[in-house]
Amino acid sequence: MKRDEGVTEVHAEPVLPSDPDKVAHLAQHRGLIIHRALLVAAIQGFFPVPVADDRLASRVRAGLYVKLASGRQVDLPPASAAVLASLAGPGAAAKLTFAAAAAVVAKFAGRKFLALLAAGRSAEEMARTYASATLFDHYCTKLHVGGQITAADAERLRACLSASVRDGSSGPARAAFAEGGRILGRSLLEAPRWLSRRMAALGERFVRSGGNPDVLDAFPNEAKDETAWIDRAARAVEDAIARAGTDHQVRMVSAFEESWRDSAPGSA
Repeated sequence: MKRDEGVTEVHAEPVLPSDPDKVAHLAQHRGLIIHRALLVAAIQGFFPVPVADDRLASRVRAGLYVKLASGRQVDLPPASAAVLASLAGPGAAAKLTFAAAAAVVAKFAGRKFLALLAAGRSAEEMARTYASATLFDHYCTKLHVGGQITAADAERLRACLSASVRDGSSGPARAAFAEGGRILGRSLLEAPRWLSRRMAALGERFVRSGGNPDVLDAFPNEAKDETAWIDRAARAVEDAIARAGTDHQVRMVSAFEESWRDSAPGSA
């Protein structure tokens, strides 16, 4: 049969659900991000105190952002990191809780059963921390155009991160941290005494200072030989996220990139 003239053959590339190469760079810091997300949950379990647990967790998140930026050769000043990591401001009502908080910390800080309960309930929050830090890592690697991340840049980034983590903090990531949280809770029951002592002392100093955030700069980093209590949970989360594939990460990154472009000054 003679082929019809004027007909052009088109060889289309197959349409793939996602491009794994788009998020390959995010594997570099995934372990660090997962560890810190779990640590934030542990802190909020050790300190069942309004404001105190949020401030401590915010400091850990800020330190994570600084570490990620440094790893990507991006200049993130401490003030900008604090903007990225901060929650809603405490306000006058929260400040009134400090007197009562001192007594609560003295009585409850370091009680591991509280950490056990919090770790088991906070899968969504851990997944949000993971998603936000992962997107920030992507920003530093692919979108940052040089220069310092100013406080204004950080405000814009925080808004874009908040708008983009909905998918990233659900689905595979939430399921992974639900399992990791259960393991974390059990591991906290075996946590070394240094953790309870340091966190309890730091919490008391924080509330007795009236909520001075400078006190939290003394938050202890984990020594390399003292991290077994959190490593088991981190490995479980990493394995679960790896099994889930990259589709959810590609969607999350694409949503963030769109939000970042739409938020640019002058875009309408």
